[in-house]
Amino acid sequence: MVHRLEGCISDIGHWMLATPLKLNAVKSELIWSGSRYNLNLLGSSGSSLQLGVEIETSDHVRLLGMTIAADLGLDMHLANICKKFLFYSSSREK
Repeated sequence: MVHRLEGCISDIGHWMLATPLKLNAVKSELIWSGSRYNLNLLGSSGSSLQLGVEIETSDHVRLLGMTIAADLGLDMHLANICKKFLFYSSSREK
């Protein structure tokens, strides 16, 4: 499955060469998502991808300002929102 995914992403990269779009593998993030049971079957780190550079897996990624966890839970996202709110409200009090 990992090799097929690498092939698909490589094909997308080749297609993007003909367009003004760019695939930046250095800034790309990888997250394997699914149920907690399936994530446990995958292992603690999962497989990384090779796209010219090695893309390691992460427990969470940011997408359009939202933090998405591997189990699709919102705990990390809510913690980040609360942290920003507390910082903002404490800086306004000064």
